Amino acid sequence: MRIAIGPQPYTLKNSLMRRGPNSTPHAAFTLIELLSVIAVIAILASLIIVASNHLISGSRASMTASQVRQILLASQLYANEHGGHLPKVAPDNVGLDDPRDYFFVTRDGVAETENTALATYMNDHQSVAEIIRSPQDEGLAEPGQPGRNFSYGFNFLINQGILQEGASEPSGFELALATVNLTYIHKPESKVLVYEEKDPNDSFCVWFLDAPSDRFDGSGHVGFADGHVELLPAEDIYGSSKLGEIVPPEHQY
Repeated sequence: MRIAIGPQPYTLKNSLMRRGPNSTPHAAFTLIELLSVIAVIAILASLIIVASNHLISGSRASMTASQVRQILLASQLYANEHGGHLPKVAPDNVGLDDPRDYFFVTRDGVAETENTALATYMNDHQSVAEIIRSPQDEGLAEPGQPGRNFSYGFNFLINQGILQEGASEPSGFELALATVNLTYIHKPESKVLVYEEKDPNDSFCVWFLDAPSDRFDGSGHVGFADGHVELLPAEDIYGSSKLGEIVPPEHQY
């Protein structure tokens, strides 16, 4: 009779004996299983990317809407101190009597914000320079570099003013000073003062020529005379006399 002393050497037979009759060897992943896992990971990654893009776009839309609201607020503050009249809208390279009466001015398609109405009611002109740049506008020049540096235009009819009762035409003085008075705007909740332009080259928008922005899935931000902001399809904004006529034509000059 032979008695084994100490551990027995490892052999395949001994290994199978220790596992028992019902034990099975560990199975590895098959190629199909690996491909399935990779496919699931790819799908999850694409969903995360799409969700991230939506979050970024939503954040930029909120920031743009906030910028338009700040412009509207500054214009209302100006009007409160100027008999209800809004700041002026300046065409490019216009001869200015006083830039403090303008939202902002442009020269060769570049906005100048120093000593303007917006700068007065937004702490300083550097704040204005940031507020007039939509984060979704990819055509902007870098700060301090030459080129277009703003994303918003104004309804040029702001400059039309209101004729005095009984007057057939405005005097030169009225023409130089008067703009639309907020109190004369019929249904201010539906009359546009400022909107996001696709490619602005001056600080006013010729209502039937300057294309509104479609940066947000075909839509752009619009600021109304009552202070609220909407994201509207560009095709609904372009050439819309319903939105554009701030006061009835018979009161404009």
